[in-house]
Amino acid sequence: MGFAAFPSTYETLSPFLHERFVLLEEIGVGGSGFVLKVQRRQDERIFAAKLIARERIARSALIRTSRWGSVPPGFEAEADGTLVVPVEAWAMRRVAHPNVCSFEELFADETFYYLIMEHHGTSWQTSPSLPISLPPTPPITPPGNYLDLSPSAAQSAPSFLAPRAPCQAPPLLRRSSSDLFEAVERHRHFSEHLARHIFRQIVAAVCDLARAGILHRDVKDENITLAEDTLQVKLVDFGSCVLFNPQGPPPMQAGRRFYGTWTYAAPEVFTGEAYEMFPAEIWSLGVLLHVLLTGENPFTSAADARQGRRMQGKVELSAVASDLIDRCLTVDSRQRISLAELASHSWVSGMQWAGAPAA
Repeated sequence: MGFAAFPSTYETLSPFLHERFVLLEEIGVGGSGFVLKVQRRQDERIFAAKLIARERIARSALIRTSRWGSVPPGFEAEADGTLVVPVEAWAMRRVAHPNVCSFEELFADETFYYLIMEHHGTSWQTSPSLPISLPPTPPITPPGNYLDLSPSAAQSAPSFLAPRAPCQAPPLLRRSSSDLFEAVERHRHFSEHLARHIFRQIVAAVCDLARAGILHRDVKDENITLAEDTLQVKLVDFGSCVLFNPQGPPPMQAGRRFYGTWTYAAPEVFTGEAYEMFPAEIWSLGVLLHVLLTGENPFTSAADARQGRRMQGKVELSAVASDLIDRCLTVDSRQRISLAELASHSWVSGMQWAGAPAA
């Protein structure tokens, strides 16, 4: 039985897409659509086009907004002038951050939402070895605590938020992607120096998004692109993100509903009861860090994750790296490290390497 999100030919896609872009290759496939690498005809710039099947998108993944501006092609404004758009497009359009892939434009037809965004990262099929020297990274500014910013801090607009202006193809072959998953597959695992440089960028993005009231909810290696020449990483795929009030109580997730990837899911996700979203995000970051440092997921099953039974890694880690992983992967979410504590942890800050040579 066929599914509209996976057409046998790309000729059936929106004429508006074909008029504006040359379709180059397929770079990702998911449950609600797929991602193409495209080239804009006007200026030959390369972008990623995420095609989201309208029949597969959940109502919770849509948002009604009065702040979009002009109506994008393929959309119709409601009677009150508002527009219903995918939440991930709204979130990406609102954010201008060095570690988040940037929004370019949005349009639609009867079958798909077409989200055009920055294409970032290295194709790991043909890329060279990792660089020896590390570029500098700015310090991380964690939120005041988990989420609750003081009124004075909340009134300060985050520096990474910037207003955005409104704004016949043959079958394509599947190519090597530019995500962190592919990088780990190629390199097996990273040294602590390289892993730290990558991980602290991700933590910085999560902290800044929290300050703006955005929680990604699906942080994993496949949703992070990596440029091998600069080691800059960027978060992609905000399809599971949630919006919340940074000045209000921590966002909660109702039981029996899960957004994200099971292999990165925290123990409380499996209980069927309501849980706080941010501790679950910390758990996902701990799984990601374990993958970066060892090349392996710490848990072989959901039952192991619920009990905190981690597999014995073959890579020897420093005591401070092990401490950070332990504190992220604490089964009791009330005892798990907070986002602010994670951002200031000595392994993330690099304080234990003072005077050490770069790897």
